[in-house]
Amino acid sequence: MYHIHSNIFNPEIIYVVDFWNKKKNLRGYHHHDFIEISIVLEGTVDYEFNETRTRLFTGDALLFNPGLPHTEIHPAGMESHELHIGLSNILIEGLPFNTFPNENPLLDLGIYQEAFFKKAWQLTQEFNSHNLHHDLMGKGIILEMLALILRSLTPSDPNNCLAVISEKVKQKQTLVNHTIYYLENHHQEDITLEMLADMLYISPAQLSKVFRKITGRSPIKYLIEIRLKHAYELLLHTNLTIKEIAEKVGYHDPFYFSKLFKKHYHLAPSNVRKRN
Repeated sequence: MYHIHSNIFNPEIIYVVDFWNKKKNLRGYHHHDFIEISIVLEGTVDYEFNETRTRLFTGDALLFNPGLPHTEIHPAGMESHELHIGLSNILIEGLPFNTFPNENPLLDLGIYQEAFFKKAWQLTQEFNSHNLHHDLMGKGIILEMLALILRSLTPSDPNNCLAVISEKVKQKQTLVNHTIYYLENHHQEDITLEMLADMLYISPAQLSKVFRKITGRSPIKYLIEIRLKHAYELLLHTNLTIKEIAEKVGYHDPFYFSKLFKKHYHLAPSNVRKRN
């Protein structure tokens, strides 16, 4: 059985694409190392996956887990308006990293279909508007959409893939969950890999190996991303100086903080407020 920890469930939005296709097109088989959700807002489109061709209509939705080859086909005379959402950093206990509990990409949302479709349109309008904080509003909408998908997947549903990892892997994911929870709640403190390892009764090398295997980055790299994410929000929503923000997220050297920030966001902290 899988389990969601709301305090560490923090998806990263890779892209939100509002896409019209009015031409005959075959994209070719491809797959991703993240989750992709595709929703038909209007029209008709064909998809191929699992050696099966499926025709989708307005309101249909697909969720492709990482590594699943698929292709999108637009025969002549067929038009579609679709919303594509790329998501990473999906951590669900009991499932591999970046994996949702649906074996069949074609979602059967049941009683949640109407609410999900309304959210899809709301997300499209939010991102197209480019209003202030549209990305933050969009993330909230996506969280609601993910919750609706999870509600539609009951344990008795044969499309669930709940027993996909071993108990040993579950233990490793629990270790990672505890690490992330601590980092999220203590990111402003001085934290080292050795300190985390001591707290979790594991060697630093083993913690780093397990954490990297599940999340794709080291615990310290993850900590840096958390700090910079909070710093970005403080830049947008407070009048604190860069030095004060650096200290609030755990950096005593504002120059080092600015260097990390610019490397991560390709934007100096001082330019965040100018741009917004």
